[in-house]
Amino acid sequence: MTKRKKLPSAKDWQARHIDDWNTTTFHTYLSDKHKEIFGVDYVPFRGWRVEQGLIGNLIGTKTKARQASNEQVKRFIDECFATYKPSREYPGTSFGFSWAYRKNIWQRVQAESKQKAEAVRAEEEQKVGWEELAEWL
Repeated sequence: MTKRKKLPSAKDWQARHIDDWNTTTFHTYLSDKHKEIFGVDYVPFRGWRVEQGLIGNLIGTKTKARQASNEQVKRFIDECFATYKPSREYPGTSFGFSWAYRKNIWQRVQAESKQKAEAVRAEEEQKVGWEELAEWL
């Protein structure tokens, strides 16, 4: 029986591998990055539970199937924060707002992920072809 290595705290997003992030990790990341980029506290869209549900629907939970990779969700957050233009009335943004009104970014993240996966698959197929040719020679 192998011992499983204990993960760092769910709130320690810097110490966790992206594949090990959960809704708590994502919220801590959102809060930390929001404060860093916009200089104001993070305020969730319609409450913490609503946002946890949105993120949980994407990354999966014990009762929900995974719809997207953690890397895709993080890229979505990063791009939404990078392209958001703060105003006096709205000095910050949130995951819920981005999910509701910036789906074009999500679609772009999905399309890029699909293209990357297809390129990796094509590269693997080509590698196998060269290996078969080498064996034949």
